[in-house]
Amino acid sequence: MSGEAAGGSRELITRLQSILLRSVLRQQPLSGQTQPVWFPDLAFMTESPSVLISDANIPGQFDIVGIDKPVELVPESEIREAAARSGDRVYVRFQPAEEEEGQIRIVMEVRIAPTEPDLQPLGLGGIRATFTRKPDGNWEVTEPPAVYGI
Repeated sequence: MSGEAAGGSRELITRLQSILLRSVLRQQPLSGQTQPVWFPDLAFMTESPSVLISDANIPGQFDIVGIDKPVELVPESEIREAAARSGDRVYVRFQPAEEEEGQIRIVMEVRIAPTEPDLQPLGLGGIRATFTRKPDGNWEVTEPPAVYGI
């Protein structure tokens, strides 16, 4: 991929990020795939009353509907402050999207903000999906998403 996505595709990137998150949380296939998204750190994401999402690298209005838990989009600094006050906090963070000629790569990570404020958040795992524009203008994932863990 050639680099970060251009500003003109901000809403599209946010929509693809929300599609990836919703597919992970609902354990459903992404468009263009037949197998549900398998994510080993799903239990970490869903054990809290709500799903915390860092607002870093989310370029537009982030809406998630159709899941059983509330989704909270908050600054990463607030997540770290909450962890320092009340214990480790698991959250989702998206890497900057990468765009190249008809494709957009979205990387979603699950991290833990530790109670100790001097420590950096710990990455648990992530998923990378490359969305490809179809001739009709819709987007689908043509290869199975890559899942990684620590």
